[in-house]
Amino acid sequence: MIGCHWRAALSAVLALWLGVAAAAGAHALRVELLLADGDAAGPPASAPVVAQAEALDDGVARLPLPPGEGHYWLRISGGDLVLPTARPWLVLDGIGGLAPVLFHPPGAAPLQVDNVLAGGEPLVRRGWALPLPHGWPGDDIAYLRVPGASSGPVLLRLATGPELALEQRRGARRVAAAFTVLVLGACVAFALWLLFRDLLYLCHGGYLAGVAVFAVLDSGDAGEIFGMGWIAAGGATAAWTFAALAVVSQFVFTLRFLELDRIAPRAALAVRGLAWLQVAMLAVLWLGRARVHEAYHLSQHVLLLFAAPAMLLLAMLARRRGVGHAGIYLLAWAPLLLLVAASSIDQLGLARLPWTQDLLAPTAVVESLLLAGALVHRALARHRLAIGDDASLARDPLTGALDGAALKHKLDAWHLRASFGRNRYGLLLFELAGHSAFVTAHGTAAGDALLQQALSRTRALLRADDSIARVEGARFAVISECRRPDCEQLLERIRAGLAEPFRVDGRDVVVDVCIGLAMSRRGENADGLFARAGTALHHDRERRELQALFTAAAQPPLVDA
Repeated sequence: MIGCHWRAALSAVLALWLGVAAAAGAHALRVELLLADGDAAGPPASAPVVAQAEALDDGVARLPLPPGEGHYWLRISGGDLVLPTARPWLVLDGIGGLAPVLFHPPGAAPLQVDNVLAGGEPLVRRGWALPLPHGWPGDDIAYLRVPGASSGPVLLRLATGPELALEQRRGARRVAAAFTVLVLGACVAFALWLLFRDLLYLCHGGYLAGVAVFAVLDSGDAGEIFGMGWIAAGGATAAWTFAALAVVSQFVFTLRFLELDRIAPRAALAVRGLAWLQVAMLAVLWLGRARVHEAYHLSQHVLLLFAAPAMLLLAMLARRRGVGHAGIYLLAWAPLLLLVAASSIDQLGLARLPWTQDLLAPTAVVESLLLAGALVHRALARHRLAIGDDASLARDPLTGALDGAALKHKLDAWHLRASFGRNRYGLLLFELAGHSAFVTAHGTAAGDALLQQALSRTRALLRADDSIARVEGARFAVISECRRPDCEQLLERIRAGLAEPFRVDGRDVVVDVCIGLAMSRRGENADGLFARAGTALHHDRERRELQALFTAAAQPPLVDA
């Protein structure tokens, strides 16, 4: 008997649950895509259903639309899901801010909404708030005409006015806070780039700026920000452009920050390929505009779905191979990259993950703060290596400059720790020709005074970040982080500066200077760089000796009167 009672109770509970589910299903919002002329002025009286969707547990009905250049008619049915005392609204989202839409509410006159600002109160900036003057009585039907060039599935739900107002305020505050933090981070990154001229900082600044502008465009608030109205007028194409630029900047930043050229050349080549693929996709977007929105939207999320975990694997590889700050990269980027992958899964319809959209902005802010700290620390370490650490290195007792071994140690530190990013720098080797003969003729003290004056005069021609060392005898080395044309200009300044007569023991001394220049190469150590600079110095010495020979031969012989 007890077993019979338990079975009866279980049957009653199951029947009650099925009854509640059936009632909920009867009143659930349902949207159907109709096979009809989307450009017709009114809704079709009867048309076959191509596809349909019902509201799920979150109350949102998601209906993917086939890409097209015209319009589609949607038939919407449901029950009175809003309390009688609350004003109901039908919220439309997911069509990328395209307009206009034509809405036939149940039991009321049709209305056309040209843009989100004409959606009535309260305003939903990322879509349309379509009023329902008489609620949704009984089994009434509503019709909606939407553009065919949508960037994702059409999202429909029912909400009350206070709920929409609260959503708007929360979303606006979230986006405003994220925009402010991201723009400040971009300003810091650009300032570091202006200070050090390292492309790493420029890429991070470009990434932050792109994400900030995309977040504002995606929220619908860009039209209210001074100077961004013309960007907002570009619609989905403009928003995706800034998103693509952010992705390209992130790829290049990863390439440099993780030193992939040094630790994994093939992986670096693959990352470059991804960056160029994104650039090619962006070019197709601008050429095709609305005609390729759907294809671009899908291909972009497929790219991000595979690229996000790949970046994490590369960061793990870099950390195992001892790359500095790879751990910070993992800590900062892992949540955001995983969230981007989850968002792509949601957008591609592989799984329902609607919460990813709300978490993208705050996660990007946290990531930017962590990486900003890492970049500032990296910049300070770079400055200490360039200036402050010189005090701890061995110095030449005569001139006070670094000695040759200390300069090589410093160059190896730059190479191993990537303290100067991937910027190129030049090594200038110069020597005072005839110094040994001068010492023989005038003594060691005069020769030492000549070296000290030469060093002092050369230091006056260098920047604060440049380093100078006495390698041996009358040979000096200068390291300057700049491009080859700038290094060549520095070479000529040093040659001209040392060509002026020196004052030693009351007499003017003119010395000839031979200089060799070698620019750094990726993956080359200090010994290799010094060897190439030494070869260039030898060639310059030979050239100047030949010039002196030809000059002497061209002079007429002296004839006694």
